[in-house]
Amino acid sequence: MAGTDENITLRAGNSEDVEAVYQLNRAVFSEYWSRASIFSAIESGYDLLLCESQDSIIGYLLSLSVLDEVEIMQIVVSPDYRREGLASRMTDSFVASHPEIVSMMLEVRLSNHAARACYTRLGFEEVGYRKNYYAPDASGFCEDAVLMTKKV
Repeated sequence: MAGTDENITLRAGNSEDVEAVYQLNRAVFSEYWSRASIFSAIESGYDLLLCESQDSIIGYLLSLSVLDEVEIMQIVVSPDYRREGLASRMTDSFVASHPEIVSMMLEVRLSNHAARACYTRLGFEEVGYRKNYYAPDASGFCEDAVLMTKKV
C-alpha cells in the first residue's frame, strides 16, 4: 500500500495544476489529453478534483456538469495508489459537493476490464456501447466504448 488516509487529501484543481495533471494523464493512458486540452477544459468550466499525497498529484477526477447530470471525462489514479479506494473517495467527494447531481455517466474502453470492474463497484451500470468510439490503433482497429451510468 503506497499511502495512508492521513497523508492523502482532496482539493479542487485549477489551471495551475495543468502540468501535473498532464504528466499523470500521460503516464496512465496510451491516448492522453494534450496540455492545451486539459487547460481548455478547466478554463471552460469542467470540474477538476485532485487527490494528493505529500504535495504530489496521485489522482484526479475531471468532469462536466450539465444541470443535474455529470459526465465523468476521466478518473485517474496513479498505478502506485490503485486498489486503495481513491476512485471511490473522489467520486463520493464530488457527489457530496454537488447535491444537485442526480446521475453520472462515463465511457470506458471495452477491453479495460479493470476499470469496468472498478466502475461497477462504484455503482455504475453498463447501459450501452458506442461502436468504434476510440481512434484507430496502428492496425486500424477502432475499439468500442462501454457507456456506464449511475443514479445518485
